[in-house]
Amino acid sequence: MTNCNRSNAAIAPKLMKQVQVKLKEVQQLFPITTNSLIIDKNGEIIVETSQNNLGQKELSNTIHQLKTYAISFVSTLQEKDDCSHIHIRGEKNMFSFYIVRDSILAFFTQMDFEAGKKFNFQQADDKVKLICQDLLHLLANTKI
Repeated sequence: MTNCNRSNAAIAPKLMKQVQVKLKEVQQLFPITTNSLIIDKNGEIIVETSQNNLGQKELSNTIHQLKTYAISFVSTLQEKDDCSHIHIRGEKNMFSFYIVRDSILAFFTQMDFEAGKKFNFQQADDKVKLICQDLLHLLANTKI
C-alpha cells in the first residue's frame, strides 16, 4: 500500500487521494515500484510516496541529483512529445523519469536486467504518459 510520506501542505486531502490513485496506477504498470515522487519546476518535491521508509532520504536525494541529468538528456533528443521520459536501469533497479512541461514524475522500481529485457516498456510508457496528463490536470490549480 502506498502511503504519502511528504506533500506540500497546500494540497487538499481529497486532491491528495486522487493523486495517490494515479500513482498506484503507475505501480500497477511497473510492479515492485516502491517509491514515487512528483517534482515541480524548482526541484521541490510536491508529493512523495513509498511502500516502506527504508532509504527514503537517500532516494529523494538521488532523484533530485538525477533530475538534472534526465532533463539534459531528454533535451538532447529534441523530442516533440508532450511527455518525455527516460529509464535508467542498473543490474537490479531502475529509476524512471517522465517530464511533462515543468514537472517530473520520478519513481524507483526493483527490476533486474533480465526482467527488463522482457518488459514491454512501450506499452507501459504510453499508459504512464496518460497518467502524467491526469496528474498535471489534478495539480494544475494547486499553489505550490
